[in-house]
Amino acid sequence: MNIPFLTEGESKAYKTLVKIGESSIGNIIKFSKVSHSKIYDILRRLTEKGLVSSITKNGKQYFSAADPRTLQTLIEEKELIIQKEKEILKIIIPQLLAEKNSKKTENILTAFEGINGVKHLLEESLIETKKGEEILILGTPKKIVEYAGGYLKDWQKRRIEKGIMCKIIADPGTPPWDEKWWKESKKRNISKLKVFSSVSPAYLLITNKSVTTIYFANTIFGFKVSHKEIAEKYKLFFEDIWKVN
Repeated sequence: MNIPFLTEGESKAYKTLVKIGESSIGNIIKFSKVSHSKIYDILRRLTEKGLVSSITKNGKQYFSAADPRTLQTLIEEKELIIQKEKEILKIIIPQLLAEKNSKKTENILTAFEGINGVKHLLEESLIETKKGEEILILGTPKKIVEYAGGYLKDWQKRRIEKGIMCKIIADPGTPPWDEKWWKESKKRNISKLKVFSSVSPAYLLITNKSVTTIYFANTIFGFKVSHKEIAEKYKLFFEDIWKVN
């Protein structure tokens, strides 16, 4: 088992020195199985971390391991540094976001390709939708289930946990979800589902702020339109379909 925050080579060299005591380079290489080409650099790094010290006797250099409790001290020092960095980030991030938003020109259209692009935009839809608001989904192409079935269930779980409503108009023949959490969300009316009479040509996701359209051909591609007025028109379009199904 490697020692936390040490590389494999550093861990081997330090453990060897703890075990055999003060040793020359030759013995460290022999017992640690670290190559000759790497051992000097490894010992240098361990020395810089205060885990190894050296002494020269009769023109020959010998190395010793520091008390293993030094590892705990190093961890505590790292924790302090990380905590300070977190505090700095708490100040810097809002400043950077404010600067970004003040200078941002509205990017109405975003194009994407591939399943990772699909996941990215679905994540954006969760971020931009608040508790009590609604996401509308039209179409459930077989390929989105094939490519991202597990991810979609995880996405829906997080959507439910956030308190976001969802209406889905599914394609005919879409396999039902039998999971308990999904059935309970439907009983609570936080999730509503109807089956469309025909297959949708795409996967359409509508929020209060945007419309995302995903196509499944030889490749997965699509686009997102970030525009409240356009989103509102698509919501009316969706509700018309919802009423007749």
